[in-house]
Amino acid sequence: MTVSYPLHAFEKSRALRPARENLPERDRLVSIAITIAVHVLIAVAALTTVQVVRPKVLQELSVQITPERPKPLEVPRPLPKLAPPAPVTAPVPEVVIQTAPPPPLIAQPPVAAPVAPQAVPAPATPPQATGESRDSFLARLLAQLNRVKQYPRAARQAHIEGVVMLHFVMDAQGKLVSFDIAKSSGRPVLDNEALALIQRAQLPPLPAGFPTNTLDAVVPIEFSLSS
Repeated sequence: MTVSYPLHAFEKSRALRPARENLPERDRLVSIAITIAVHVLIAVAALTTVQVVRPKVLQELSVQITPERPKPLEVPRPLPKLAPPAPVTAPVPEVVIQTAPPPPLIAQPPVAAPVAPQAVPAPATPPQATGESRDSFLARLLAQLNRVKQYPRAARQAHIEGVVMLHFVMDAQGKLVSFDIAKSSGRPVLDNEALALIQRAQLPPLPAGFPTNTLDAVVPIEFSLSS
C-alpha cells in the first residue's frame, strides 16, 4: 500500500512549531485544532490516493477422476462334448491249419549187408637181435644216470628239490654229441648238476637192430630228499 502526502502539509507543520512556545493557551488550543485538522486532511488525502489492488483469485482447477470401469470377466465357454468313439469289432479270422497227409510207406526189398573184407595180417617185424626196444633201452640208460647222480650238498642243506628235463643226443657207440636243458627246475644248482651228470656218465652203445643210428632223447633227472 502506498500513501502520498502533499508538500504544503509538511511546511505548515514546520512553521507552526516555533511559535508554540510563545503562544497563549487559547492560541495553543487553536494550533492543536489546526494540527488535528491538518492530520485529518492528510488522512483523507491518503485514503483518496490509496489504490485498492484487487487480489487475483486463482480459478480453481477441478479434476474429476472417473474410475475405470472393470472389464467384465470372460466366462470360458464349455468345450463341446465329443461323442465317444463307436467300438470297432472286427471278426476274428479263422485260422485253418492244413496238415499234409503222411507220405505213403513204400516197402523196400531187403538189402543184403556188405561182406567185410577179411583183414590181411601184417607181416611180423623181425625180432631184434638183442630183443631190447627203445623204451627198454631208455629205462636202462636212465637207471645208469641215476646211479652216478650226485645230490649237490648246498641243495641238500637248503632242502631244495626239483626235476630237470635233460635233453641229449648220442651216437651208436654211446658218444655224447650234444646236450642242453629242455626244461629247467627253477634251481640253477640242480640244473648245473644235471649238465655235469650227462658229461661224466659213460653212456652204453645202442643195441643191435636199433631203428636209428643216433639217440635223441629227453629224460627226467629228479632230485628228491626222500629218495
